[in-house]
Amino acid sequence: MSLEGPGKPEFAHWDDYRRFARHLRSTSRYVWGEKERAFLRTVLGTIRNRDTELKQGQILYRAQRGVEWIDRTDEEGNSIGAEVSGFGPSRMKPLTDRAREGRANPTGIPVLYVASSVETAISEVRPWVGTEISVAVCRVLRPLRALDLSKGHGQSSLKGAVLRHLTGGEAPTAEEKEKAVWIEIDNAFSWPVTLSDDRADYAPTQVLAELFRSVGYEAIIYKSHFGDEGDNKGYNLAIFDPDAVEIVSCAPYEVKSIKVEARPI
Repeated sequence: MSLEGPGKPEFAHWDDYRRFARHLRSTSRYVWGEKERAFLRTVLGTIRNRDTELKQGQILYRAQRGVEWIDRTDEEGNSIGAEVSGFGPSRMKPLTDRAREGRANPTGIPVLYVASSVETAISEVRPWVGTEISVAVCRVLRPLRALDLSKGHGQSSLKGAVLRHLTGGEAPTAEEKEKAVWIEIDNAFSWPVTLSDDRADYAPTQVLAELFRSVGYEAIIYKSHFGDEGDNKGYNLAIFDPDAVEIVSCAPYEVKSIKVEARPI
């Protein structure tokens, strides 16, 4: 890390996030060199205008694949069919000792993933037509300090000064490098994650999430790559303390249609 002036951190390269991520995925996951530690210090030193707050009482949504079917009986105990319902509150929160790995948490450390809309929450579980989904209404119990990682969503770091530099122009300034790195960080958190992904792909954002948590952030906000068109401009949230949110209700849904768009790459 270099300094333009006292207390003003500067990224060494415009692609410092990619270098950091590559190191964690393929070289060393848990033991870092000075370059990696400097990168993390610079990340903290360049957080600008990203603080926000989740209000007490704010409503969010969480989706899980599957529903519950409850057998109904008449007064004589005879079966009269089944009634569908959403999962119970305990099923809609991560297990405290067996939490699955995610973009903001390693295995065993629970983080609550929620969304700003029902459509975004459902889209994030990657369903297909006919999939049954339980969607919980969640209420924030206390104000939570959150970090907004949506500012660079969908943008490319390979433009402007960076692109000129790659084609033989002058090196990007400190401000231009900073903008490029944060675009990469913003996009890294919103990039789709599935159970079939290589677990090494989780490592960089997991480290950053723990870094943000260590300095007092209680949640991370990031844009969704799903349902991001038209009227649905939803975003996702990773809340570090699942107990800061209560499950108000849970309803069953069935996915009726999915819009698929593709383009040559």
